[in-house]
Amino acid sequence: MSKIGIIDDDREQRETLKSILESHLENFDSSIEVVDTFPFPDDSIAQYKDWVEQNDIVCLIFDEQMHNDSEGGKGPVGYRGNQLVLEIRKYFKDIPIYVITSHKNDDDLQEKFSEFEDIIGREEFINDGEKYVKRFIRASQSFLDENISELSELKHLSELVASGKSDENDLIRLKALQLKLNVQIDSGLGERKDWLDEYESKIQFLEELQKKIENKIKE
Repeated sequence: MSKIGIIDDDREQRETLKSILESHLENFDSSIEVVDTFPFPDDSIAQYKDWVEQNDIVCLIFDEQMHNDSEGGKGPVGYRGNQLVLEIRKYFKDIPIYVITSHKNDDDLQEKFSEFEDIIGREEFINDGEKYVKRFIRASQSFLDENISELSELKHLSELVASGKSDENDLIRLKALQLKLNVQIDSGLGERKDWLDEYESKIQFLEELQKKIENKIKE
C-alpha cells in the first residue's frame, strides 16, 4: 500500500499531522496510508532509503526544526530538514518532498526551496489542509505514473543494448535512467555475452519492480 511518510522529532506535532492527513485522505476516498518516524540518528541517515522502500512511501513530509527533541532514548539529531532533503535526493531524485513548519521563512530552508515541492506554514496547513492533501495525492500519483513509464523505457533500452542494436544515444539515456531509478546494470561491459548474462540476472528484478508499481496504481 502506498504511503505518505512523516519525519518530525516532535511526537505531538507528528501525531497531529498524521491524524489530519488520515482524515482528509479518508474524505477523498484515497487508499494512501500515512506512516511516521522520529528522525534517524546522524550516523544512520542512510536508513531513510530502506525506510522509504520498505514502507512503499510515495511522498515525504518533514519538519524543518527536527533537531531539538529526543524520543525513546534517541536524539536530538544534528541535522535539519533543509539538510535532510539533500540526503534523500541521493537515493530518490524525484519523490515529492514537502516541509510543514512554523519556520517557513528560515533563510537556510528558503535557500533549498528548489529541492522541495513546497514549503508550507504549519498554520496554513491546519487552516486549509484539504487543499494541501489534494496536492499530496496528485504528486504521489504523478510520481508513481512517471516511475512506471521510466521503468518501461529502462527495460526497452536494456533489451536494445543486450541485443546489440543500441546506439550511443540509447546508452546515454539508459545510464541516465539507471542513475535516476537507482537501478544498477553495467551497460559498459565489453563482451555481448557478459552483457546478456548480466541483463538476464537483472530483468526479472525490473519486471517485478514494474508489477509492484502497477499494483500500487490500482490500489
